[in-house]
Amino acid sequence: MTCRTTGRALSRGAVALAFVVALVALGGCSSDPNSIAEQAKKGDQKGYIAGNGAIEQIPSAQRLKPITLEGTTLDGAHWSSTSARGKDVVVINLWGSWCPPCITEIPDLEKVWTEVQAAKKPVMFMGIDFRESAERGSAFVATQKMTYPSLTDESGVLILAFGRQAPTSPPSTLILDREGRVAGRVSGVVSAATLRGLIDDVLDS
Repeated sequence: MTCRTTGRALSRGAVALAFVVALVALGGCSSDPNSIAEQAKKGDQKGYIAGNGAIEQIPSAQRLKPITLEGTTLDGAHWSSTSARGKDVVVINLWGSWCPPCITEIPDLEKVWTEVQAAKKPVMFMGIDFRESAERGSAFVATQKMTYPSLTDESGVLILAFGRQAPTSPPSTLILDREGRVAGRVSGVVSAATLRGLIDDVLDS
């Protein structure tokens, strides 16, 4: 339907009605009940869709510029990925207590984390607790006995540091090389075997 103005001024009543309609429309579009953010707020784990498990390895010559990820850990300490620059490969894992697949992969992440520590490999792990309060995230960490640190990200903005390489939803795991460039990633649940392989390949590259 084509709308056109008649050139006549709107009455006060018409203006008021138009304003109310606009407010209702804005309210209806302000949030998507199926979005990751809304699911996180509900915390009921219903309707969640995880990544497809795609694994990507990026050759050194094709890696983009280094990223800088920084924030506050669940225990209140400041951390920046630049602290590992030139020294360590960094495993970044995006998770949330409201994400069922994230719970599934924790034992594998913990296993590999324990292994690299025991072998004294130049590798560090950092989680990103996505879209929930630090209090809730800390309680979950304690329950699941997660020993690697995590950044708190209730607002969901930390992943913007990855630019066009940003993960779309948890669980997602990204591997940064010693220069701070994304060298590999898994969209979905990562197994211990896959994670070991990705880490070793980046260490050797």
